[in-house]
Amino acid sequence: MGNYGRSEKDRQLTVDELTQGIAPEDEDEILDLVDRKLAERRRKHPIRTLLSDVGLLTRMVRDRTFSLAWSSRAVILGALLYFVLPTDATPDFLPVIGYLDDTVVLGIVIRRLSAEIDNYRLHLARR
Repeated sequence: MGNYGRSEKDRQLTVDELTQGIAPEDEDEILDLVDRKLAERRRKHPIRTLLSDVGLLTRMVRDRTFSLAWSSRAVILGALLYFVLPTDATPDFLPVIGYLDDTVVLGIVIRRLSAEIDNYRLHLARR
């Protein structure tokens, strides 16, 4: 994705661009695509942290007992949609490097939503 040397504002625009065109009715389809990709990649993917992060974000969006603003939900769905696209900035079929851009996008989202993610982990611990 080439975020090296880009300002925080420029990286933020990249995440915001991901949310354009995503509507609430797209949520189930995006989450189903993520489930399929996780299932097919779980055994052979070398970056377990990426899969763990995707799983947490997916659970966070699906969990109707957790209050998540639509703006945050849309950012997460945009990142998850980017994750499931096989021909994103670095195609996923390229060994190891194919997931670097996915990791960068998810890292930006996790950093941006860190307070909400922490709240979700507390929410899970209380159940």
